[in-house]
Amino acid sequence: MARTHPEPPTVRFYQLAAMPLETALVGLLGKAWERGMRINLVVKDGQQAQRLDDFLWIHPPNQFLPHGLWSGPDPELQPVLISLEPDARNGATVLMVATPLLIADPTAFDLVIDFLPSQHPDALAAGRNRYRHYRALGCQMEYWIQTPQGGWKRQGEG
Repeated sequence: MARTHPEPPTVRFYQLAAMPLETALVGLLGKAWERGMRINLVVKDGQQAQRLDDFLWIHPPNQFLPHGLWSGPDPELQPVLISLEPDARNGATVLMVATPLLIADPTAFDLVIDFLPSQHPDALAAGRNRYRHYRALGCQMEYWIQTPQGGWKRQGEG
């Protein structure tokens, strides 16, 4: 585990409105990496992992975001590790969850990032359940909604 402080983790929900998940991921991954954070990006299956791996080779344009797959060589050396499980073997302090997955124990990370598609009622309901779960564990909660311009606006405290 690569926690950097003893406080409960922060869990941020990002509600997608105008951009696809991949675009949101690139922006948030880039910001975290620029700040020196190591990230575990959890995906649902090998197909999504390969798709995101390919996407990160060309996005953002004219810039490289160092990353690798859990199944590749030296996963513990990857600043951004794409994997199927919440895993801090690369020293990750940030867990980004690119699939609707309830993290039973988020305390292995300083920050957990979860995404919600705003057009799917079932996905929103599942997201609310995850939100309640993390809040019940004492996590610091944040909720961000995408603006029409593509930025993010933080909503009221959770």
